[in-house]
Amino acid sequence: MKKSIIAIDWYVWTWKGTTANGVAKNLWYVYLDTGAMYRAVTLYAQRNNLLDANETIKVTMMEDISLSYTYNEDTDHYDIILNGENVEREIRQTSLALQLHKIVGVTWIRNILVERQQRYGKWGWIVADWRDIGTVVFPDADLKIFLSCDLETRLERRCKQLHEQWLPMDKESIRKEIELRDSTDYLGINAVNKKADDAVEVDTTHTTINQQITIILDLVKKL
Repeated sequence: MKKSIIAIDWYVWTWKGTTANGVAKNLWYVYLDTGAMYRAVTLYAQRNNLLDANETIKVTMMEDISLSYTYNEDTDHYDIILNGENVEREIRQTSLALQLHKIVGVTWIRNILVERQQRYGKWGWIVADWRDIGTVVFPDADLKIFLSCDLETRLERRCKQLHEQWLPMDKESIRKEIELRDSTDYLGINAVNKKADDAVEVDTTHTTINQQITIILDLVKKL
């Protein structure tokens, strides 16, 4: 198989991470969870009381942020490392997700992270997901996927995940999180996760994770 890049954009809670990771494993590709970068930057800003700072200060703080990944054998996942600290668990909290828009909305921070993501892309043989993947980060990706799903199904999936992880859960807060992410990430003026014109849309409302993986693998075979 040629040295290719598979870009996956999505509506939140379409099982994109598990799907992307599953596709990568089946192909023996590297899974690049770029969303962890944004979450880690948000966590740094939160810890340093910079979430509500002006954009200049937020961009300047990027000089103090080092991001990398490390393989976690227990979870079979690449965890994000923020300035030498594994923050994978902290960045998955709903309370943090509600603050993401304060970082994602800063164009220059997105530019900085896109440049870092594109460095990884030079390896080839990767499956990348999260923001701007098929439109900005890897516009020349060999295959672009956009995962969609109805709101209620996504809400139930998120609640189930938190319950299984023994993490705090408030259904209405999670609904607000999803609605906020929809309005800012996909529908707003500064939307950062739009479907690329040449992306293949996969509706995940009635599919299992394995079915989603199979659909994408079948598309890869046609490359």
